[in-house]
Amino acid sequence: MKREPLSKKQKVLYETRTLFALLVLVCAMLQNTPHLTLTILGSHPLILIPLVVFIGMFEKAIVAALYGMFAGILWDVTVAAGDGYNALILMLFATVASVLISYLMRNNISTALLLSLSAIVIYLLLHWFIFVVCSGATGGFITLVTFYLPTAVYTAVFAPLIYILLRAVLRKIKE
Repeated sequence: MKREPLSKKQKVLYETRTLFALLVLVCAMLQNTPHLTLTILGSHPLILIPLVVFIGMFEKAIVAALYGMFAGILWDVTVAAGDGYNALILMLFATVASVLISYLMRNNISTALLLSLSAIVIYLLLHWFIFVVCSGATGGFITLVTFYLPTAVYTAVFAPLIYILLRAVLRKIKE
């Protein structure tokens, strides 16, 4: 039985999805390994958040959800309380980005920045509320101002760079 060669569309799909999986692995390693990224004011960039949003912008909802869950599981494996928070929230971010791009928005840099900045702020505020405020830790507001807000800004700085590089590589694959 002879196997048919892959069509151009199938090759692009396989290459794109392999690239996304490798990017999630590399970004998870960069984000979760100490001293691989520069720490400023005790915070480091959470590059998986914009990456997952951008993957969602280029994929269908189910596939985006799977990439989001994969990234979140990799993140949850490295945190002290690996309770599935990151897997759930990143899956939701990727799915929402995919659905918004499919039905409501255009895939361009301004939309990418709007969606990624929204995801960064939502993620960090939810994390602060659930794991700091609800746990009854003292100094919750100070933690918000000195850790969570600098982390949001630091992550937001990397978002346009990630989108531009991802878009350029995807265009190269499609050629």
